[in-house]
Amino acid sequence: MTINKTVANRSKKARPKATPSRIQTNMQSAKAIVDQAIVDNNIVHIAETEELTASDLPNGLVSVPLNLWLEDKDAIKARDGITAVQIAVDEEPEDLIDDLADIDMIVLPFVNHVDGQAYSHAYKLRTRYGFKGQIRVIGDVKFDQLGFLTRVGCNAFELPESENLETALRAFNEFSDFYQPSADGAPLIFSRRRAVH
Repeated sequence: MTINKTVANRSKKARPKATPSRIQTNMQSAKAIVDQAIVDNNIVHIAETEELTASDLPNGLVSVPLNLWLEDKDAIKARDGITAVQIAVDEEPEDLIDDLADIDMIVLPFVNHVDGQAYSHAYKLRTRYGFKGQIRVIGDVKFDQLGFLTRVGCNAFELPESENLETALRAFNEFSDFYQPSADGAPLIFSRRRAVH
């Protein structure tokens, strides 16, 4: 039986069936949406490979796989610029609890838009662990997901080339009323009704 080792799976907690949801090749988008505005983007998201070390990272702003951060965080923190760490769907935010004060950005890769684990990751980071930095979603993200991702705490997005960023901005105002509480603390429609009566 041959095992494909293109992408590392060094975490003992990782579920092998989820491994393909990790970044397979380095990713970068020319533009991003940050705090509901379109901005230039110069961050490269580094794919995890078996051989990847901190010394292999290119110059400039990068986000690094969680396993690389756990193995060599001191070298990564010593780099210029922001500190950005990826959490794949088969990994857990709990692994970063002691490091969140040193991290500026958490990156949640959406290799498959139907996997909802990233929503839980963002919600935990904001509500349970009090992370105040940027939570950025990258990859296979659709217009219909943007409002929901914002509610759970994501505030930055790199969308596929097929998605128009100007059009995507409308997603943040699709809903004016909410029935469920979430990380954004938006008032619920029930409280508005009580205030009227």
